[in-house]
Amino acid sequence: MSNLKLVSSFLKIRFHNIGSLLLKTATTYAVGGFAAIQLSSIVVDNVSTEEVLGLTPESFMQLLFIAVLIGFPIVLISTFIYKRKSLNAPIEESYSELIKDISSQKPKIGIMPFENLNNDNDGAFLVDGIVEDLITELSMVKEISVATRKTCFGFRGKDYTSEAFKQEWGFDYVVSGSIRSSDDRLRISVELSDMDHDEVIWSSKYDKVKADIFDLQDEIVIKVITSVIGEIEITSLKRAHRKPTEDMTSYEYTLKGRALNQKFEKEANDEALIMLDAAIEADALNPLPHSWKACTLGQRMFMGWDEQGSDTMSTFLETLSKANELDDSNWNTNRILAEAHLTLNDFEKLKIYASKAYKANPSNPHVLSIYGDALLRNNEVENAIKIFEKMYELEPIVASDTNSDRPLQAIFFAYYLNNDFDKCLEIFNEIEDFNIRTWISLLDIYKKTKRDHLSENWYELGVKKFTDINWKNEIKSFHLNNKEIKDNFKNIAASLA
Repeated sequence: MSNLKLVSSFLKIRFHNIGSLLLKTATTYAVGGFAAIQLSSIVVDNVSTEEVLGLTPESFMQLLFIAVLIGFPIVLISTFIYKRKSLNAPIEESYSELIKDISSQKPKIGIMPFENLNNDNDGAFLVDGIVEDLITELSMVKEISVATRKTCFGFRGKDYTSEAFKQEWGFDYVVSGSIRSSDDRLRISVELSDMDHDEVIWSSKYDKVKADIFDLQDEIVIKVITSVIGEIEITSLKRAHRKPTEDMTSYEYTLKGRALNQKFEKEANDEALIMLDAAIEADALNPLPHSWKACTLGQRMFMGWDEQGSDTMSTFLETLSKANELDDSNWNTNRILAEAHLTLNDFEKLKIYASKAYKANPSNPHVLSIYGDALLRNNEVENAIKIFEKMYELEPIVASDTNSDRPLQAIFFAYYLNNDFDKCLEIFNEIEDFNIRTWISLLDIYKKTKRDHLSENWYELGVKKFTDINWKNEIKSFHLNNKEIKDNFKNIAASLA
């Protein structure tokens, strides 16, 4: 429906602009032609056309009238050809605005955590894992807007039918359900509610073997989408490796490992690795546990929980390589590969892998983050700003954080590289705890705009906060692609010493 509206509206815009141009041209020509005929009739009465042109007055007026008629379509066609480029400008502008308008009108869907009817921890892993997969699959469909995993799981225990919930979140539709597992079977109840009309528009119950879970997820996703926006071709579901494993033990261990990874705690990280190794042992050809093991090892090194040093890095690279070998289209694998190449300052490969991750899952905040970084390092600053702002809109507070500082600082730095210093100052006022990159960028802004920084509170806090740091290593960690900016930061750092 959105695509049809887009085409229809575009045609209306185009025909409106063309029609307006041709009407103005036709009116001008008609007035000019009429005036020429009237003026010529006066001239004919006072000048001998037979002596000057060899034509009788009647023949001259007839030829003039014919010339005016023939000239009419010629003038219209010539005007259209000549004005085509200038005509396209307002059309393209209107088209761009139309796309934005339609995008903002995407149906907004929230996925409620499903009820675990088994009331056990093992069942909880499976239930939450299935729901998370549904969120991921639905988020890949560009025609709708789906709340992020973090947001959705924050709804646990909330009454989504209450007026307060409706007003706060403004969802058009909500998916809810329950799951009971027994031995090798799953009983799933799911329903889709229209929040504007307070009614269930689709519901179904499934009694399936666990091995059918991937096909069942596809069916649920298709039913939700077609109920919301009608029949469309959902290309995102036609991936080569849609069913990663036939071994449900491997799948369930993967779900447990993934859930533990997302707790961002050292003990949970340790346990996640055990679960993911068990998943790999159950099915070494399942790409998912390799992907999430690499992610867990990366988290381990980033958070400073690593005790193995180079051994961990070696295992990380080996695991990542295996995940990519088994499924080079997996969004999470490509995301991690992109982050690894950012660390290596390989900005070309950074963009390759980040683009693949973005194409596969354009609504995941972590994917948007690395894709924005990739665009930034490849001098596509304005596009990076759009991606970072989309990331912030989807999930202002990322996993493991307590405030929105991290995404805001990404947006700040993008505007800094775009030389929009006023916007930087505006964003900085929203940041509670700035990092070193933001601080030195702000210091540079004050110097370039000839503002007094010495009396500013943020400057004093930064001087105290960043005392005794290794500026060389810190600036290196910014992974800048611009030598001029890098040297400028080094000079500022030297002046602070």
